[in-house]
Amino acid sequence: MRKIIIIYALFMGLVIGCKPPKLSNPCDIKSKDYLLGTLVRFVTEDRSPSCYPSFDFQDLWGVFRGTSGYSSVNAIASYNDQIIVGGNFQLMGPSTGNVVYLETANGKVLPNRYCPYLKIDGSAFTAISDGSGGFYIGGSIFAVQGETRMGITHISPGCQVDRNFNPSIGYDREIRAILIKGDSIYVGGYFTEWNGNTNYKYLVKLNRYTGALEPEFNLQVDEVVFDLESDMDAMYLCGTFTTVGGLPRLSLAKYSFASGSVVSSFNPGVTSGSCVDLYYGSDANGSPNLYAVGDLAIAPRLNALSVYPDGTPTSWTPNINLNVNSVQQYGNSIYLGGQFSTVNGSAVSNLVSVNNSTGATVNSNYAVNDVVASVQVVENTLYLSGSFTSVKSVPRNYVAAMDLPSETVTAFDPNYDYVMSNPGARFVSAGNGVVLVASFRSTVNVVSRSNFAVIDEYTGKPIEGTPYFDLPIKVLHRIDNRLFVGGEFTSVQGQTKNGMVVLDLPHYTINPSSPTIAGSTYDVRSMTSDESRIYAVGNGILTVNGLTRRNAFALNLGDLSVTNWNPDLNGDGNTVLSVRDLIFIGGGFLGMNADATTYRYQAVDKINGTKQLLPSSSVFPNDVVNAQALVGDRIFLGGAFTSIGTGFSYLAIYNLTTQSYESPSQLYTNGIAKFLTSYPDGNVLIGGSFNSLNGIGERFSAGIYNSNSNQLSPWNPGMNDALLSSHFKNGKYYLGGLFQGSFKRSFGGFVRSSLNEQ
Repeated sequence: MRKIIIIYALFMGLVIGCKPPKLSNPCDIKSKDYLLGTLVRFVTEDRSPSCYPSFDFQDLWGVFRGTSGYSSVNAIASYNDQIIVGGNFQLMGPSTGNVVYLETANGKVLPNRYCPYLKIDGSAFTAISDGSGGFYIGGSIFAVQGETRMGITHISPGCQVDRNFNPSIGYDREIRAILIKGDSIYVGGYFTEWNGNTNYKYLVKLNRYTGALEPEFNLQVDEVVFDLESDMDAMYLCGTFTTVGGLPRLSLAKYSFASGSVVSSFNPGVTSGSCVDLYYGSDANGSPNLYAVGDLAIAPRLNALSVYPDGTPTSWTPNINLNVNSVQQYGNSIYLGGQFSTVNGSAVSNLVSVNNSTGATVNSNYAVNDVVASVQVVENTLYLSGSFTSVKSVPRNYVAAMDLPSETVTAFDPNYDYVMSNPGARFVSAGNGVVLVASFRSTVNVVSRSNFAVIDEYTGKPIEGTPYFDLPIKVLHRIDNRLFVGGEFTSVQGQTKNGMVVLDLPHYTINPSSPTIAGSTYDVRSMTSDESRIYAVGNGILTVNGLTRRNAFALNLGDLSVTNWNPDLNGDGNTVLSVRDLIFIGGGFLGMNADATTYRYQAVDKINGTKQLLPSSSVFPNDVVNAQALVGDRIFLGGAFTSIGTGFSYLAIYNLTTQSYESPSQLYTNGIAKFLTSYPDGNVLIGGSFNSLNGIGERFSAGIYNSNSNQLSPWNPGMNDALLSSHFKNGKYYLGGLFQGSFKRSFGGFVRSSLNEQ
């Protein structure tokens, strides 16, 4: 009866012209529910099917070594919603660049979607607050968030580069110190010109809003300025200089803002060494003191000293035996970090707190197990960076924090990828439980991955539970639910596997029928396949499953048994390509099929590996062939060669129809080509050690040639080192290599691209 009454009421409403209430549709883009649902989907990173818009949450991590030397992504494949990478690396981390916003509670980096990574291309050596929620950052900087910035940049609130602050171009700047004074900033460091004028070096004054040089300030400092401090009336200089403003001043000087000149009466009398860090503090009586550290000396004060604002040395004498890198004050304690081993005659390693009046040791029991590059007090926390991996027996890789005054190690654990040497990191409060950290490391929050990683396609982060390889991977080749992995390795997940292993998907477990390779270096460098076999080439290979197979072999895809295919390469094979009923092999070999006359590039049959006298029986590249790619009826070759009978410059095109090299070559570069791959649209992706492609300069390490139009693409990623691998997935190209910078941004050898960015 109740339902009948309701229906009757609605009907009568329609009859008399009244409309019922409008029902809410959460998928109506004009509704509040739609807006709310969209916001929830964004915040929770929801990827489920929905009428709400989807968001690309991927924040592609990069690869890093965790030691000195280069890391690289040498090979890329995919499986379902996973991207698989192999190369030469020990760690993975977000490609943040060297300035990050970290949560003080745990050291985790703020998510990129909330606080866009600065991705500074270069190194950061100093950072200060602008007093309004932003920061000035200095270093060997070249670009920030894709915008060219040389040496110094201003970051606005909201983690964005300030496009209004744009100093002049200068490629050799190394900014070490920044000081704000009114509407200006003083900038010190290592640079020998500004705006192309060599009269402005080591210390300049800029407009703090535009970055423009203020030419009226020209103090004439003769060497590097490492730090600047102020007492509001004057600026104190610290560095390696010997003269300032025409006056002899070794390592320390004072400049008066009022007079615009060096304070002649301030002359502490440093006798030797240089100053690397300053702190303007006070002694126990509240009298202002300027604390200076480095390897400087005012006898009997060594490596750490203090002076009054008039330049008179104080009695503060901590007596430290070796270099001090950094100094800070908290209460009546002065914290000193460096590479010293004794303080006041007692054994102390790398970090000490001393009394601010006498220099007597307050605490030396910090157990920092290696050099401290920097110390910095931010509110009630002492931050330190350096080469250490432990503080007070608590594991901390290169950056740590201690609560003050208790000096207990906090939960702040950024876990950087490698050591920080002088000048170390700089720490600045960003408020709301966040600290900005500037350094010359390019990642943070790293996880261990040894030469192999599997990445979630949607988040860009590595998944857990994947195998580790003891040495670099050179090639990945997936066929259905099998992943063929080749490289220099001798062990996979603790099992002896030389040069090649087969992993069964989806769990990446070792297939027990993986081949057993013996030889000298076990280096499998390239693979290709057809319907029934997989073909592999490399170096140092002598036998496979007990059968003689010198540097080239093939496996049946059914049971992974070794076939009769045996080109017998006398030297290394770098690249292998299946073309119809032939296999083309390139490398540095000087003979095949037991001859000593077939050099570096040759086609063989698929049955026995017998040479086919193609492209030639007598004319060969004059140096190593590294890569090849098939486009239609043309094979593109790349390597270290500069001729194939006639002039070719690191690249060549072999025409399968005419069975001859296209000459003159339509493609050339000025350095070694290391990587080639092709795509159905006719694009050939080229990587290597070059900076010019087809005579066009500023084409660093990568480029695209379209074989249909025979033209270079305008795409120019500006990689700072070689592109070595690529993979196409869901409309995006994953690019890997040796590069640490691309598109004027910092990347750890791995980037996702549309190949059309300008």
